Amino acid sequence: MREILKKTERLADSVSLFFANVAAFILLMLVALTVADVIGRYFFSSPVVGAVELVRICMAGIIFFSFPLMFLRNDHIIVDLLSIFRQGWLAWITSVVILLVTIYVAYRVGDRVFDYAVRALEDNDETEYLGIPRWPVVGFITISLFSAAAMAFLRLLTILVTPGRVPEEHHEENV
Repeated sequence: MREILKKTERLADSVSLFFANVAAFILLMLVALTVADVIGRYFFSSPVVGAVELVRICMAGIIFFSFPLMFLRNDHIIVDLLSIFRQGWLAWITSVVILLVTIYVAYRVGDRVFDYAVRALEDNDETEYLGIPRWPVVGFITISLFSAAAMAFLRLLTILVTPGRVPEEHHEENV
């Protein structure tokens, strides 16, 4: 079982890295768009038409395409107010409960966003200024949310096969 889980984790890591690379590429395009908009606005008095719309789309892409890698590697922001919940069996139980809630929430949000994507496709919904169809953007967000739920499920399986022990997490301690 553990061998299959390790192979699945490697495959999931590759898939989540693909999503993260897409997010990085979108960030690069957002930087280029912002530079072009600033140069056009201040030097040529001609800003990029629809820049605000494109920034919104890019921000959604960056956020949602980052989810699968974040969920797989458990790279969430953690505020350790009660460190007792991060030790021993209590940490294991807490991790299992939090992952179950995370999987449920990611799936439910993905399901709602999928409904919106279908409705946007049926209604030929477009953005206000540039007329970009909304359904492909919302569809990719849906795929990302379902992938994030799958990554959290894989992490849950990894924790369940090692009862009482939570895999090491790499985070910096504030001194």
